[in-house]
Amino acid sequence: IIGLYSNVNKFGFIDEQQRDWFVKELVRAAKMRPEKAVIVCLHHSPYSADTNHGSSLPMITLLDTAFSEANVWPDIVFSGHVHNYQRFSKTYANQKTVPYIVAGAGGFDELHRLAHKGEANFSSDEALFSSVQLDNYALYQHGFVKVILEKDAAGLRLTCEYYTMPH
Repeated sequence: IIGLYSNVNKFGFIDEQQRDWFVKELVRAAKMRPEKAVIVCLHHSPYSADTNHGSSLPMITLLDTAFSEANVWPDIVFSGHVHNYQRFSKTYANQKTVPYIVAGAGGFDELHRLAHKGEANFSSDEALFSSVQLDNYALYQHGFVKVILEKDAAGLRLTCEYYTMPH
């Protein structure tokens, strides 16, 4: 698990020193494959379709350039910041598909809604959104993600299950 501290402003910020460290950690972690998964965690959600926070272009740029520079793509990326659950998948040019999980509905009382296409404050025209799709989401329900990492003869299998809490 590689954790990044991005909790500085609305869309996050990673300085050059932390970025360089992150690239080195990706390379180091990849050497442990296939025995271990590479999991990246950060506060600010790279991808989000909610109306309050939205996607973080600085975090998308950081991750895309670091993955490319290290020539390492993680098995999954987790983030919070947004107060709901969303699951995206992004397919990179090398055909590697990475799940991006937003899990921020753990207790803050104001859960956020998703923007609808055509809303003035929503646009999917940004080039950084190419090859990204929203696979699932849960709105207006507090919940948590259960992560299961299993090893079998075929290799590592990572699954996530989202559980909602009754009010």
